[in-house]
Amino acid sequence: MMAHVAPWRHDLGSITGPVGVGFELLGVLGLWFCCRRAAPRLAAAMLACMYTMQLLLVLTHGIGGPMGFAIRFCGGSSDAVVQILKLEHLLVTAMTPVWYVGGAIWIFLTLWKKAGVPRWTILLCPLLITGRLDFALLYVPAPLGLPLYDGWSNIVDAIWFTVLALTYKDQEIESGIAERA
Repeated sequence: MMAHVAPWRHDLGSITGPVGVGFELLGVLGLWFCCRRAAPRLAAAMLACMYTMQLLLVLTHGIGGPMGFAIRFCGGSSDAVVQILKLEHLLVTAMTPVWYVGGAIWIFLTLWKKAGVPRWTILLCPLLITGRLDFALLYVPAPLGLPLYDGWSNIVDAIWFTVLALTYKDQEIESGIAERA
Protein backbone atom coordinates (compact mmCIF):
# COMPACT_ATOMS: atom_id res chain seq x y z
CA MET A 1 0.00 0.00 0.00
CA MET A 2 1.07 3.54 -0.59
CA ALA A 3 1.03 6.13 2.17
CA HIS A 4 0.08 8.95 -0.22
CA VAL A 5 -3.30 7.41 -1.14
CA ALA A 6 -6.36 9.01 0.47
CA PRO A 7 -7.03 7.47 3.92
CA TRP A 8 -10.57 6.41 3.03
CA ARG A 9 -9.18 4.17 0.29
CA HIS A 10 -7.13 2.31 2.90
CA ASP A 11 -10.27 1.84 4.99
CA LEU A 12 -12.17 0.57 1.94
CA GLY A 13 -9.33 -1.81 1.09
CA SER A 14 -9.33 -3.24 4.60
CA ILE A 15 -13.02 -4.07 4.18
CA THR A 16 -13.11 -5.32 0.59
CA GLY A 17 -9.72 -7.06 0.59
CA PRO A 18 -10.66 -9.85 3.01
CA VAL A 19 -13.87 -10.48 1.06
CA GLY A 20 -11.80 -10.97 -2.10
CA VAL A 21 -9.43 -13.27 -0.21
CA GLY A 22 -12.45 -15.32 0.86
CA PHE A 23 -13.30 -15.87 -2.79
CA GLU A 24 -9.68 -16.74 -3.51
CA LEU A 25 -9.77 -19.33 -0.71
CA LEU A 26 -12.64 -20.97 -2.58
CA GLY A 27 -10.57 -20.89 -5.78
CA VAL A 28 -7.61 -22.48 -4.03
CA LEU A 29 -9.93 -25.17 -2.70
CA GLY A 30 -10.96 -25.75 -6.32
CA LEU A 31 -7.30 -26.24 -7.26
CA TRP A 32 -7.06 -28.88 -4.57
CA PHE A 33 -10.21 -30.61 -5.87
CA CYS A 34 -8.59 -30.79 -9.31
CA CYS A 35 -5.56 -32.68 -7.98
CA ARG A 36 -6.61 -34.48 -4.80
CA ARG A 37 -7.39 -37.88 -6.28
CA ALA A 38 -4.32 -38.39 -8.42
CA ALA A 39 -1.72 -36.90 -6.10
CA PRO A 40 -3.18 -36.49 -2.62
CA ARG A 41 0.06 -35.60 -0.81
CA LEU A 42 1.22 -33.05 -3.35
CA ALA A 43 -2.30 -31.62 -3.53
CA ALA A 44 -2.33 -31.27 0.27
CA ALA A 45 1.07 -29.55 0.22
CA MET A 46 -0.18 -27.20 -2.51
CA LEU A 47 -3.32 -26.45 -0.50
CA ALA A 48 -1.30 -25.76 2.65
CA CYS A 49 1.05 -23.39 0.82
CA MET A 50 -1.70 -21.49 -0.95
CA TYR A 51 -3.92 -21.25 2.15
CA THR A 52 -0.96 -19.94 4.16
CA MET A 53 -0.39 -17.31 1.49
CA GLN A 54 -4.07 -16.33 1.46
CA LEU A 55 -4.19 -16.03 5.25
CA LEU A 56 -1.13 -13.77 5.19
CA LEU A 57 -2.85 -11.82 2.41
CA VAL A 58 -5.83 -11.20 4.71
CA LEU A 59 -3.40 -9.65 7.19
CA THR A 60 -1.87 -7.39 4.53
CA HIS A 61 -5.33 -6.20 3.51
CA GLY A 62 -6.24 -5.70 7.15
CA ILE A 63 -3.37 -3.28 7.49
CA GLY A 64 -5.37 -0.78 5.44
CA GLY A 65 -7.54 0.26 8.39
CA PRO A 66 -4.64 1.08 10.72
CA MET A 67 -2.81 2.70 7.80
CA GLY A 68 -5.74 5.03 7.11
CA PHE A 69 -5.99 5.84 10.82
CA ALA A 70 -2.25 6.55 11.07
CA ILE A 71 -2.29 8.78 7.98
CA ARG A 72 -5.33 10.67 9.19
CA PHE A 73 -4.10 11.31 12.75
CA CYS A 74 -0.29 11.11 12.55
CA GLY A 75 0.47 12.25 9.00
CA GLY A 76 1.60 10.38 5.92
CA SER A 77 5.28 10.47 6.80
CA SER A 78 4.93 9.62 10.49
CA ASP A 79 6.80 6.86 12.27
CA ALA A 80 3.50 4.96 12.68
CA VAL A 81 3.05 4.82 8.90
CA VAL A 82 6.66 3.74 8.43
CA GLN A 83 6.23 0.90 10.94
CA ILE A 84 2.98 -0.25 9.29
CA LEU A 85 4.72 -0.29 5.91
CA LYS A 86 7.56 -2.35 7.42
CA LEU A 87 5.01 -4.85 8.76
CA GLU A 88 3.34 -5.04 5.37
CA HIS A 89 6.71 -5.64 3.71
CA LEU A 90 7.44 -8.43 6.21
CA LEU A 91 4.10 -10.11 5.47
CA VAL A 92 4.61 -9.87 1.70
CA THR A 93 8.13 -11.26 2.10
CA ALA A 94 6.76 -14.18 4.11
CA MET A 95 3.88 -15.01 1.75
CA THR A 96 5.71 -14.80 -1.56
CA PRO A 97 7.81 -17.99 -1.24
CA VAL A 98 4.87 -20.13 -0.10
CA TRP A 99 2.81 -18.82 -3.03
CA TYR A 100 5.57 -19.76 -5.46
CA VAL A 101 5.92 -23.24 -3.96
CA GLY A 102 2.15 -23.83 -4.09
CA GLY A 103 1.91 -22.52 -7.65
CA ALA A 104 4.89 -24.60 -8.75
CA ILE A 105 3.25 -27.72 -7.32
CA TRP A 106 0.05 -26.94 -9.24
CA ILE A 107 2.00 -26.38 -12.48
CA PHE A 108 3.88 -29.65 -11.95
CA LEU A 109 0.67 -31.58 -11.32
CA THR A 110 -1.00 -30.04 -14.36
CA LEU A 111 1.93 -30.79 -16.66
CA TRP A 112 2.15 -34.31 -15.20
CA LYS A 113 -1.56 -34.77 -16.07
CA LYS A 114 -2.53 -35.22 -12.43
CA ALA A 115 -5.05 -32.37 -12.47
CA GLY A 116 -8.44 -32.46 -14.11
CA VAL A 117 -7.71 -29.39 -16.24
CA PRO A 118 -6.02 -29.03 -19.63
CA ARG A 119 -2.30 -28.30 -19.72
CA TRP A 120 -2.77 -24.98 -21.51
CA THR A 121 -4.36 -23.54 -18.34
CA ILE A 122 -0.89 -23.12 -16.87
CA LEU A 123 -0.49 -20.15 -19.21
CA LEU A 124 -3.07 -18.34 -17.08
CA CYS A 125 -1.31 -19.19 -13.83
CA PRO A 126 -0.33 -15.86 -12.25
CA LEU A 127 3.19 -17.15 -11.66
CA LEU A 128 3.95 -17.31 -15.36
CA ILE A 129 2.47 -14.62 -17.61
CA THR A 130 -0.72 -12.92 -16.44
CA GLY A 131 0.61 -11.89 -13.05
CA ARG A 132 3.62 -10.28 -14.69
CA LEU A 133 1.59 -7.91 -16.89
CA ASP A 134 1.01 -5.43 -14.07
CA PHE A 135 3.86 -3.22 -15.33
CA ALA A 136 1.71 -2.25 -18.33
CA LEU A 137 -1.00 -0.94 -16.00
CA LEU A 138 1.28 1.89 -14.90
CA TYR A 139 0.43 3.56 -18.21
CA VAL A 140 -3.35 3.41 -17.72
CA PRO A 141 -4.58 6.95 -17.02
CA ALA A 142 -6.52 8.00 -13.92
CA PRO A 143 -9.05 7.25 -12.58
CA LEU A 144 -8.70 3.60 -13.69
CA GLY A 145 -4.94 3.25 -13.36
CA LEU A 146 -4.55 2.89 -9.59
CA PRO A 147 -7.54 0.55 -9.01
CA LEU A 148 -6.45 -1.67 -11.90
CA TYR A 149 -2.84 -1.75 -10.74
CA ASP A 150 -3.75 -2.31 -7.09
CA GLY A 151 -6.30 -5.01 -7.89
CA TRP A 152 -4.43 -6.70 -10.74
CA SER A 153 -3.55 -9.84 -8.77
CA ASN A 154 -7.20 -10.25 -7.79
CA ILE A 155 -8.35 -9.80 -11.39
CA VAL A 156 -5.78 -12.32 -12.63
CA ASP A 157 -6.70 -14.84 -9.94
CA ALA A 158 -10.40 -14.47 -10.72
CA ILE A 159 -9.77 -15.13 -14.42
CA TRP A 160 -7.53 -18.11 -13.60
CA PHE A 161 -9.98 -19.70 -11.18
CA THR A 162 -12.90 -19.11 -13.57
CA VAL A 163 -11.11 -20.78 -16.48
CA LEU A 164 -10.14 -23.70 -14.26
CA ALA A 165 -13.73 -24.10 -13.09
CA LEU A 166 -15.01 -24.03 -16.67
CA THR A 167 -12.43 -26.50 -18.02
CA TYR A 168 -12.35 -28.94 -15.09
CA LYS A 169 -13.40 -32.45 -16.00
CA ASP A 170 -14.03 -34.88 -13.16
CA GLN A 171 -12.46 -38.02 -14.51
CA GLU A 172 -10.56 -40.94 -13.20
CA ILE A 173 -6.92 -39.93 -13.18
CA GLU A 174 -4.23 -42.50 -12.67
CA SER A 175 -3.51 -42.87 -9.00
CA GLY A 176 -1.29 -45.23 -7.07
CA ILE A 177 -3.84 -45.24 -4.27
CA ALA A 178 -6.69 -46.32 -6.56
CA GLU A 179 -4.60 -49.15 -7.97
CA ARG A 180 -3.76 -50.49 -4.51
CA ALA A 181 -7.37 -50.40 -3.29
